[in-house]
Amino acid sequence: MKIAVGMFKHETNTFSPVPTRWRDFGPDGPLFGQAAYQTFRHSGYSMAGLLEEAEAMGGEIFVPIAARALPSAPVERDAFERIADALCAAARQCDAMMLDIHGAMVAEHHDDGEGELLARLRSVAPGLPIALALDSHANITQRMVDHCTVMPGYRTYPHLDMVETGRMAGRLLRQALAGSLKPTTALARVPMLPNMLRAVTSEQPMARLIAAAADAERDGMPCVTVFSGFPLSDTPDTGLSVVATSNGDKAEAEAVARRIGELAWSMRDEFTAAFEPLGRSIERAGAITDGPVLLADLSDNCHSGGTQDSMDVIEAALDRGLDSILAGPIVDREAVARMVEAGVGATLTLPIGARSKIPALRAPLKPLRLTGRVRSINEGRFTVEGPVFTGMQVDIGRTVVFDTGRLVLVVSEDRVEALDPQQFRLFGLEPTRFRYIVLKSKVQYRPAFLPLAKAAIDCNGAGVASLDLDAFEWRKLRRPTFPLDRSNA
Repeated sequence: MKIAVGMFKHETNTFSPVPTRWRDFGPDGPLFGQAAYQTFRHSGYSMAGLLEEAEAMGGEIFVPIAARALPSAPVERDAFERIADALCAAARQCDAMMLDIHGAMVAEHHDDGEGELLARLRSVAPGLPIALALDSHANITQRMVDHCTVMPGYRTYPHLDMVETGRMAGRLLRQALAGSLKPTTALARVPMLPNMLRAVTSEQPMARLIAAAADAERDGMPCVTVFSGFPLSDTPDTGLSVVATSNGDKAEAEAVARRIGELAWSMRDEFTAAFEPLGRSIERAGAITDGPVLLADLSDNCHSGGTQDSMDVIEAALDRGLDSILAGPIVDREAVARMVEAGVGATLTLPIGARSKIPALRAPLKPLRLTGRVRSINEGRFTVEGPVFTGMQVDIGRTVVFDTGRLVLVVSEDRVEALDPQQFRLFGLEPTRFRYIVLKSKVQYRPAFLPLAKAAIDCNGAGVASLDLDAFEWRKLRRPTFPLDRSNA
């Protein structure tokens, strides 16, 4: 048996201005063959679990391509076509395929990126067994369901079970190939966009849906996944969904998916959250007597497509009189170039941030003019140690530590979410020595950073990753959808 194991992974924020090109799908574009295998075999990605299961099945394994880009704008046509072509070529010469994909990919020319990819794979190789390992923020479409064999998604957010999801996809596919499982899958779409902070799987209300899916599996269903969806993707199929796979019983799969979907709909108000004014959040942080206090800049999270150059939260903290602040990275290539030219030890005054032009925002971002000293200039390369996105290779380019006295700011040429304290320690900055830490993250920072902190405060600044969905102009989303349209309650 010849098994192809690949990756084509992108979470698309259709409001983001950050381009998604071929070269963005890896260090200098996607990885192939042995290089892809070595990078992901022992990583924290689902692909590691897929490869593990493929090896357990025996036969010949090959990796045609592994492509992963940070969340950003729709995938450029050229990149989508080249990656899809590589996977289609592999489909023609394999007996089974396993894919680590996200499930919320939009291309310039296809709203349903994964559905289009899977349809092409089945077109060139009809009947090909295909196992998918999906992100829990996937926006599932019927086309995706129709053109794969099994499709489990993460059960945790923050995503701590990515490898296990790959293993599960591989096990289910192995059972299907052996004839002990006849995968029959049903999709129930729920017309709601959960607030991502309310989709944390260890907390209510999402924990109740996760428990309902687990109960269904204990009762004999091979696989049930609740996908909260990625709400910053303007497509007809964006939203929460439930995918249930039975062993040959279509009615059973439909009943389970429908039951959990109806439960989600009945809880819809619990999946909304009020937006606290930024000033009030900073005021609450200032009242905490011990630190570090984490200030989570929700709206500029690069793992939701954020540009990572909004200075709103930092400016509010300085205006409130907070001191001993560590923040960053802020992406500002122009500021980095000026500071590098000035050199270590130089003192200069310059605007930082707000370099991105974001048509989706009603008001442009504002730079912050700061005076400080260049403490160090570094290359921002490291590997995430986990427990989230373990093994992710990070290269944020030239990175400068800029010290203003009250604020120590990390300024870089490229983006990274706050997944690992290495993003500070790499540059000689120990986070626990600061009173306040501004992180560009919604939820994924929690496993690595919460153990270092005394408290965490969510901060709603400006940015294209905002959870204030009413702030965006929706053109393709199927309406009515809750909570944008409360009349459908």
